[in-house]
Amino acid sequence: MESMEAEHIKVDLEGDLYFQGQKLTHEKIIEFFKKLDLEKIDDKTFQLKWHNNNITQRITILPEDTIYVIKDVVKEVGEIKLVLNDQTLEKLDTNTVEFNGNVPYAMVKRGRVKARFNRHAAFKLGEAILSL
Repeated sequence: MESMEAEHIKVDLEGDLYFQGQKLTHEKIIEFFKKLDLEKIDDKTFQLKWHNNNITQRITILPEDTIYVIKDVVKEVGEIKLVLNDQTLEKLDTNTVEFNGNVPYAMVKRGRVKARFNRHAAFKLGEAILSL
């Protein structure tokens, strides 16, 4: 039997969550994921923490690239909003946009974490910037 340390949640390039090879899709799990305390261990490792019966529980998150993936871009009056893989909506800080090759990234979660634009969102970002 695996120990708790050996268990982890994988985040793929599209921002989908997997645990023990199974895609996590249940609405309550996604809600739970959004509310957890995220701790950055290093550039590629994060831990989620929560309390259960006064005991701190932790699980490691191992992203293929980034823990947050920008899945869509919504242009509103004078600003660009980002739809993240945790189903939250954030205003884009254009000062944080950077490219690694042809893949755009931006800082999210109050500027604490780098997020990768998926292909769809990258195209929408280009359209939104051109129409500003």
